[in-house]
Order: sequence, then C-alpha cells, then structure tokens
Amino acid sequence: MHFSSFGMTINSNEIISAINQHGIPVFHTSEINKPILCRESVCNLADIIAVYKQSERFYVVGIEIKEWDKRVHPKMAMEYLETYRGTCEYFYLAAKKFSKGTLELKDIGLFDLSRMKVVKNPGYLYPNMEFRSNLMARIRNNFKVLTNAVEDPFQKTILEFY
Repeated sequence: MHFSSFGMTINSNEIISAINQHGIPVFHTSEINKPILCRESVCNLADIIAVYKQSERFYVVGIEIKEWDKRVHPKMAMEYLETYRGTCEYFYLAAKKFSKGTLELKDIGLFDLSRMKVVKNPGYLYPNMEFRSNLMARIRNNFKVLTNAVEDPFQKTILEFY
C-alpha cells in the first residue's frame, strides 16, 4: 500500500483506523499547515493531523509518514517530534524501518507501515495551549466540524443535562 501520490498523503484512513490508543477517530486531514510559529521547523505541512475522542476529551495526534525503505534514525525522528510537540498531544512517525536508537526515543510513537500497527506507543506531549487552540479553531472553521470540541488541551467537554 502506498501513502503518497505526487507529494500528497493518500490512504490516511488505513493508518488512522489502526491507531486506536487514543479513542475513536472523529476527524483527520492531510497536508495541513501547523501554527505560524512552526513554519521554520523541519516540516511546514503535517502529513496527517487526526483528532480522537475519548471520555469527553479530544486528543490531537500528528503523524508523519516516511515511506522509503531505509531506516529512520533518531536525529530526523527528533526533528519531527519537536515540530509536532507544540501542537499535538501525541505524535507518531510512520515508516517501514526504524533504527534501534529511534526505538529508544522518549515521547515518540512509532507506526510500522509494513505491518500496519503501532510498534511503540507515544508519550503525552503537553502541547502549547495557544498552538493547539489555534489548530482546533482552524479545524472547526475550515472544515465545519468538531463544534463541541474545546480548544484547551487540558479541558473536557461537559455532557448536557436533560
């Protein structure tokens, strides 16, 4: 299965549905700009930004895809992690092969594209409230979805009382 075509992410549903540690996937998009202050980072566009819902809380998950056959090494993995850290609660690097050093990195989740499964769970990233709020507002405004999602990463939605 391929995950890119002419520089665009494809088949993202396959990855999103295989990652189920963060609840139910309620939204995802590809090639979305991360907040303005991250523009000089290793990547300007996220391969996949997904929102999962669990226990009335919304989690933003970033996924970067490296589809080549060579191993992903720690230096590159850390550059991507630091890029996504400010906006996302969790981050995964999806690839076919990882070096031993990459498997030992803290906080980063690893997704094996060959087996289509999580091989290392991520740690919680404690995103910057302003960056995450900006992303959630853009998702809500641009895609007209998640109208009940809170922008603050540390807040839950309140169920309505009938």
